[in-house]
Amino acid sequence: SFYVDLSNVGCACNLAVYLVSAPARGQDGKPFKGRGDYYCDANMVGGQWCPEIDLMEANNHAFQATPHKCDAPVGDRHYMYCDRGGCAQSSRDQPRAYGVGQEYAIDTRRPFTVSTTFEEDHAGFSGFRTLLAQEGRQVMLNHEGCSKDYLRQLTGALSD
Repeated sequence: SFYVDLSNVGCACNLAVYLVSAPARGQDGKPFKGRGDYYCDANMVGGQWCPEIDLMEANNHAFQATPHKCDAPVGDRHYMYCDRGGCAQSSRDQPRAYGVGQEYAIDTRRPFTVSTTFEEDHAGFSGFRTLLAQEGRQVMLNHEGCSKDYLRQLTGALSD
C-alpha cells in the first residue's frame, strides 16, 4: 500500500509505479546493459524485454493497473517478446469512480491510498486486486478480465 496525491498530475501526464524483472538479461543469461542501466520492461524501453506489472499508471483523470506477460524466456530470463498492451483495468470502466471533483468516489483533488493484493493458487500467480480508498469510499479494480492462464505466466517473474 501507498498514499498518493495526484492533484497536480493532469492530462498528458502519467505517474507510474511498477514492478519489472530487472536486471535485463542477454541471451547468455548475464545482466545486459542495454541502453546503459540494465533496465527492462514489457515495452523494451531500456533495450530489452521483461515482464512488468504496473501497479499504478495514473493522473487526476484516470487510474490503470496492468500486468504484462512475456513469452517463455530463452535461457536464464532472456525474453524475446512481451505483451506491450497487457491486461489492463482502468477506473474509466467504472462511471463516477475516479476523477476531479466531489461527484467521484475518489476525488483526485485530495490524496488517497492505493493497495494491491496479489493472489496465488496451487499453480502460481492467479489474480490481483487494486483498491483505491479515500475517506471511507473505495474503488476496486479486480482484474477479473485477466485470465488465470495469462497471470500464471508472470509467476516466475514475481518469484525472482
